[in-house]
Amino acid sequence: MGCFDHLISVRGLCAAPAKTPVMYMDDVFVTKRDMEAFMTSEYSSAEDYFNQRYAFAVKELETLIYNHFNDQFKATSLVDDHRLGIYGNSIATEAGSGFMGIQLEFNPSDLYYKFEISEVSLRISATQDVVVKAYDLRQNKELASLTVSSVSGEVVTDYLNELFYSSKNPMNLFIGYDATGIDSVKTPIKSGLCCGKKSCFNSYLTAKGVSVTGDFYDGNLTTLDHTAGLSIVYSIACDHSKWLCAYANSVALSLCYKTAEIMISDALLNTGGERSTNNHTVGIDELQTRYEFYRSKFNNSYTNLLSNMRLPANKCFHCNTPISHKAFAL
Repeated sequence: MGCFDHLISVRGLCAAPAKTPVMYMDDVFVTKRDMEAFMTSEYSSAEDYFNQRYAFAVKELETLIYNHFNDQFKATSLVDDHRLGIYGNSIATEAGSGFMGIQLEFNPSDLYYKFEISEVSLRISATQDVVVKAYDLRQNKELASLTVSSVSGEVVTDYLNELFYSSKNPMNLFIGYDATGIDSVKTPIKSGLCCGKKSCFNSYLTAKGVSVTGDFYDGNLTTLDHTAGLSIVYSIACDHSKWLCAYANSVALSLCYKTAEIMISDALLNTGGERSTNNHTVGIDELQTRYEFYRSKFNNSYTNLLSNMRLPANKCFHCNTPISHKAFAL
């Protein structure tokens, strides 16, 4: 998970950390020299070894935390899904100019949710490849793109299958294409479900057909009564993992101990008594003692971590109730 990428580092590795780490492996007495002794030939360097074993430690810790709280995650995580841009019997066309498509403005700002655009359809009066793009309207940033091979007058569908994450921030997205010189079959945003002629809304989002003048910011949009022949299928689901990022700094110690435990386990599996690498001799008895030490330290820090974690109070999670905190070493 990206929010854990730079929490931990090792003093003396070739590449300087992208940002100041919360902890160093050296703080729990595992050094670069140790890693050079523990790693096998499948790793290109101590840095490569650390990156891979740290990534594995992150996955293990995420899985442990997820499993611990699993009974408090609501089983039904899909909260909304619809199609926007409805093809009817009319073949009336609209002339295109600049980027045109659909704006999706999300209302909740207190949820961890993920938004997926799965299906993208286009109906225009031209046979050509059209690049459909998704933009973040808060920062004029392209997020995804998909080339649709359009056939004049036909509904052509392709699959974007792109996920966007809110992380307790309201999202404001545009999905559309450069319609300059392209006539599209007039497509209303939707009918019914709190939809008017130009917009459609529910408790999660407001959607409408728009054109864009200039950069991709909300202030540069003009509302249309159609979607320029564009139709999408979207879904909104609870994100039961991103809330862990709120505890990123708190998990640093547990991650240090879990990474150390994994590395010592590697050394135990790959050594046959004593092993000497780069003038650093590792004894089997020493390794076993260190393994038990890090395993115990991880269990203690993990138990303390759980006791200080609290699930968000929203519709994606059951109400917080007293929980027993048990640590199980892997």
